Amino acid sequence: MHNQQMMKSNVNMKSILSKMNEILAIGDSYQAPDRVLQVVTSTDREERNRIYNQLADLFDNDYSKDWFFEYFQEEHADRHQNKQDFTPPCIASIIHHVLREGYHTEERPDGKRVTYDPAAGTGQLLIRDWWLTRKKFMPWEYRPIDHLIVCSELSVKTVPFLLLNLAVRGMCGMVFHMNTMTKEVYAVYVICNPDNNPCGFSDVRLMEHFEPEQTEEQVKQQVPEQLSLF
Repeated sequence: MHNQQMMKSNVNMKSILSKMNEILAIGDSYQAPDRVLQVVTSTDREERNRIYNQLADLFDNDYSKDWFFEYFQEEHADRHQNKQDFTPPCIASIIHHVLREGYHTEERPDGKRVTYDPAAGTGQLLIRDWWLTRKKFMPWEYRPIDHLIVCSELSVKTVPFLLLNLAVRGMCGMVFHMNTMTKEVYAVYVICNPDNNPCGFSDVRLMEHFEPEQTEEQVKQQVPEQLSLF
C-alpha cells in the first residue's frame, strides 16, 4: 500500500513538473529559477497575470499551501552544500498557533504588522501565517499593506520561487537575498500590492540605489519609502 502511494505521488510530481515547465515556457526544470525571476519582475502585467492564473489553476487555486514545496525539493533543493530541507505545512501551522500572531511578529508605531523570517526558503511559514491571519478578517477588511513581510533567503535558486509565492498572494514587504549568518546582502526585492487588493497580485522590483555595505536593519527602515514608490 505504501509503495503504491509513493508511485502515485511520483507520477503526480512528474505531471506537475511537466505542466509547470509548459506554463513557464521552458524546456527543462534547471531553467525555472531564472525564468520565474523574469516573470515576477516583469512590467508586462498582462503576461505575468496570465502565468500566475495558469499556475493557480494547476494547483486548484489553493492559496493556503506552498505550491512549490514538492517541486523545489525534487528539482532545486541544495541538500549537500546548503542543507536545504523545507518546512512541511503541518509544522508551519503548529508554529503559527504556538506563537499565535505568527513568528517574529511585531507591531509598528503606525499599526502595521511586520512578520520576519530569516530563512524563508520558498515561503512555507510565511504563506501559512498569511493564510491563517487572513481568516481572522472579513475579505473586504484585510489590507495587505497593514501586514508587511520582511524575509531573507540565501539560495539564488530559491529566491525567485519565494518572490513568486509572495507576489501571487498579494503580499507587501521586502525580500533579502542574503546570508543571514554573515549579514552579507546580495540583492533586495520590494514587493507591493499597488491597489491594496486582498485578491490581487503584487508587483516585484529590484531595490534601486541599494548599497551592499548597508546593513539589513538599515535597509528595513526603508520599507515604507520603497513601498510608496510603486
